[in-house]
Amino acid sequence: MSDQQSPPRIVKRVHMNRYIVFVDQQGKSSFDSLEAAENEAKRILAAYPKLAVRVADSESDTVTRLGPTKAPDEPEEEG
Repeated sequence: MSDQQSPPRIVKRVHMNRYIVFVDQQGKSSFDSLEAAENEAKRILAAYPKLAVRVADSESDTVTRLGPTKAPDEPEEEG
């Protein structure tokens, strides 16, 4: 066994402001205002309409979905 250690992982956190934009269930950016977050989400959807984009409010725990109703890796619903 080797005495070498792997370098520490660096984790980038984007959840610094109240409104967080998620693309396919990954946090991408955060904003102080809902309007700015929604504008960014709409800009992403205009360029990539198949993505599942959400805007989450970290204070009230509400989520607004834009784009497809599910992310590509979410399972199909039966029914």
